[in-house]
Amino acid sequence: MAMSKRCIPYTPRSRELQETVFALVTTAGVHLRDQEPFDLAGDNSWRLIPGDVETGQLMVTHEHYDHRDADEDINVVFPIDRLRELAAEGIIGGVSDKHLGFMGYTQLFRDLYERSAPEIARIISRSQADGVIVTAGCPLCHRVSAILQREIEMTGIPTVLITVAPEQSRQAGPPRAIAPYHFKMGNSVGGPRQYDLQRKVLLDVLRRWEAREEPGNAWEIVYPEYDSSDWQPVDLQEG
Repeated sequence: MAMSKRCIPYTPRSRELQETVFALVTTAGVHLRDQEPFDLAGDNSWRLIPGDVETGQLMVTHEHYDHRDADEDINVVFPIDRLRELAAEGIIGGVSDKHLGFMGYTQLFRDLYERSAPEIARIISRSQADGVIVTAGCPLCHRVSAILQREIEMTGIPTVLITVAPEQSRQAGPPRAIAPYHFKMGNSVGGPRQYDLQRKVLLDVLRRWEAREEPGNAWEIVYPEYDSSDWQPVDLQEG
């Protein structure tokens, strides 16, 4: 049975950052090039992404947001390279052996709540992950990502969501989130090849993961180096 949105599941962290292994879960339609593409009409299946994946093996199947930036640099929605750099520096304990890709454009919410989200959470709970970073693609994906996040929290793994559509995410009650101010759809951690900005956003994600706060708070953070000149308000009906 789905938990009420008013009751936000929350797992306090029990490890220090430098001891924590992180996984990535995304609703931005990321998958391996040799995996079956997502059904663009709506799809509650997921794609297992191995921990040692190379970015050149990844692609996006999703027509409900502009993923040209992700096509150029997958790290904008799936920041695996930046996460590995932080692990190499000893800032985090490591990168998980399993990550998950999902396409968050779905109208099959009963199936999402009763089957897909719990199974995704179980897969992550059986991986090496002690923490999870969640990203999204389209406006609806930002609501679905919070649903997945909540299920993962209920397995005892603390999570944090990066949302560029905070009003949409808020409807599902994310336990922890940061909201990069005026970032566009498909730029969860910044633009393509903005490596310093991507790192900066991830460090803020980790600060939010560490913070011992009441669940449900999203940190809105301004990044002056990000060009928001083409930012437009999010309309869920467009997603």
